[in-house]
Amino acid sequence: MVMAESASAEEVARLEARVAKLERLLADRSRVLRSLARGLCEEDLVTLSRLESGLPPLLRSDAGSLVWRDTTRLTSADVERTMTALWRAVAPFHGADEE
Repeated sequence: MVMAESASAEEVARLEARVAKLERLLADRSRVLRSLARGLCEEDLVTLSRLESGLPPLLRSDAGSLVWRDTTRLTSADVERTMTALWRAVAPFHGADEE
């Protein structure tokens, strides 16, 4: 009976150590993701999330339709960002040697 209690206590200690390690890893990963979220655009965050989950990245679109939200509300920030992306998509390409 004493051996069974000792084995149970060892198993509990092993599992507690494993949980503590997983919590540290999760905290580190969260810190990295919060840092990336401050610097990456939403489309890149979606791509990163998919890659981390083992899924292939979605095809990129110049107008950013991957992260569009359906709404009837319009803000000036939406107009500026969308117009910039649309103009970039229709602008002629000038290679490095064409300037």
